[in-house]
Amino acid sequence: MAAIEHKQYRKELDGLRALAVISVIIYHAELSWKGFSLLPGGFLGVDIFFVLSGFLITGILIERQPSLFKFYQNRIDRIYPALLLLLLVTCFAAYRILQPSDLLSFAKTLKGALGFYSNYVFMNEEAYVADASKYKALLHTWSLGVEWQYYLLFPFVIYGIKHFLSSQFEQIIIFLSAASFFYCLYLLQMDSAQAFYSTPARIWQLFMGGLTFLIYGKIKNNPYSSYLSAFGLVIIFYSLFFFKDTDNHPGFISFPVVLGTALFILYTKSGDFVYKMATLRVSSFIGILSYSLYLYHQPILVFYRLNFSEVETTDFLILLPMMIGVAYLSYRFFEQPMRRSKNNQKYILIFILITLIFSFVTGAKNTGGYPERQPEKVKNALAHFEKVEFKRLALAPAGLDFAGNEWLECNMRMPSTACRIDNRKLDLMIVGDSFASVFLYSFYELRDKINFAAYDYEECPLLSDPIWFGGHPECWEINKERWKVLEGSEPTNVLIGTKFQFFYRGKKSLDVFSKGVANLQDRVSSEFIYSSFRKSISKLIDLGYNVIILLHTPWPNIDVNQEMKRRISSGMWHFEDEYLGTSTYRMDMDVKKALEGIEGIKFIDMNKRMCNGIGKCLVFNRDGGLYNNFDHLSYYGAQLFIGDILALMK
Repeated sequence: MAAIEHKQYRKELDGLRALAVISVIIYHAELSWKGFSLLPGGFLGVDIFFVLSGFLITGILIERQPSLFKFYQNRIDRIYPALLLLLLVTCFAAYRILQPSDLLSFAKTLKGALGFYSNYVFMNEEAYVADASKYKALLHTWSLGVEWQYYLLFPFVIYGIKHFLSSQFEQIIIFLSAASFFYCLYLLQMDSAQAFYSTPARIWQLFMGGLTFLIYGKIKNNPYSSYLSAFGLVIIFYSLFFFKDTDNHPGFISFPVVLGTALFILYTKSGDFVYKMATLRVSSFIGILSYSLYLYHQPILVFYRLNFSEVETTDFLILLPMMIGVAYLSYRFFEQPMRRSKNNQKYILIFILITLIFSFVTGAKNTGGYPERQPEKVKNALAHFEKVEFKRLALAPAGLDFAGNEWLECNMRMPSTACRIDNRKLDLMIVGDSFASVFLYSFYELRDKINFAAYDYEECPLLSDPIWFGGHPECWEINKERWKVLEGSEPTNVLIGTKFQFFYRGKKSLDVFSKGVANLQDRVSSEFIYSSFRKSISKLIDLGYNVIILLHTPWPNIDVNQEMKRRISSGMWHFEDEYLGTSTYRMDMDVKKALEGIEGIKFIDMNKRMCNGIGKCLVFNRDGGLYNNFDHLSYYGAQLFIGDILALMK
């Protein structure tokens, strides 16, 4: 291919960086106006960064042709010092603020960020129980992991193509981009978390940046350049304002912002309107600080939430200047001096920082999260929140999960290998999803009086038709095994627990499903799902079971677990009744209506016990938080209903 002339520094790209980083910050701050998210597509700012990175790295490799050693040295000088300083600062904040169990989780992500593989750390977290992103101080480092893994691969791709297949350079880059894009679309059907975090599914955006560089070198003057540049910017703004994180991404949802970024890079010319806006002094300033600002924004938001409260607009107006100030200090007095220094002794400082951070990780792991920071009464109280309640009970002998692996937790075992306490006649079967599982540990404490078996499985209510929900396409296979057990057992009491919100987003399942196969994506109506649930309950009654149905928990409105930990961190330990939740009685009415006419059903009305006369519901009582993992009951929440369940058993 023809040689490409060296391009001068493009100031307008700093404006694009500024737009990208501010979009991400607003998105992570979760700002809203009159109940509407201010920038629901702000997460796409990362996609803009990926295209920019692909454009610039391709330019470096093609124009400057550095040795591999020099290339990686430059990347280390550019990325690692600022990142290490950020990680060290967050260690101090985490030690001061986080509870032991949270600090252990933080240490895992810290290690991942240190080694540029945190994207896989977050990908392998179980999304159903993982903390919300707004409480993960290092969540944003996943994108650095993708970029660094790209850096490890791409020089070999570029130099290999140039050496062996130089005449097909553009075609190969197009092929690689397409292969990654279609792989991403495939993963979206199988595992959305893997599609979002994994490098092979994301690298098409960086390749698109590389392709943009190759095209840029061949573009001639175009009378429509200013219009195309403006059109690219319009596409970007449309994506940021109208796309949502609930949309299936990063497939087709990401493509418009990638296209808009490419158009901006290709056609923004000096002197046109878009160029003038992108090179305003404030745009350039934010763009220059964009890396440091990106590094510090998420920890500042997270630790503010953990220390004080949710980020309101007035809070954000204070926090944003703080982020910019911290980013400037990092950039001016550490990042730039380290990057420009020719003294190799700077690598000794880098090694020292790595050692300090790794020592913190090792100490957290060996001590269980530095628990000596807390008084004994606080440690005892938090013991009930170290794990979410529905995953708390684990019993030997191990059962099997759906993949055939040994599984100690009682939740999500195959029904044929369920946890059982049955020294005598079985008193109770617990069946349903994680809303049933929250009662397992409480009943285990009563094992001298109550014999029970646990047939609970996350995101899998008891139904009679091939339907699946959330991230568990195997649900119909679980239900088929449940029915074999229920039909072959002597009837007893059965406790049905279900998150009935699932009934509004179910999908049709293959009649025979196996691991590694993509299940169907066709939506199933809530009416059909309620009908299937009715058939299941009617069948249990006909089989002779005493059916006790847990109606829906009230919605807490806040993350009670994090709020309780925040209060404890600030020195508070005396709780009282607080009504901060919202009633879900309308959903209870839908459930009762669907089961109308079936005799013998008994209901546990959680709204009736937890809510007052005006629809406000308990989230704290004198023991502490009543929820753990959003609308799942904590140990203290489950304790409110154990007596009610026992009273309805035969």
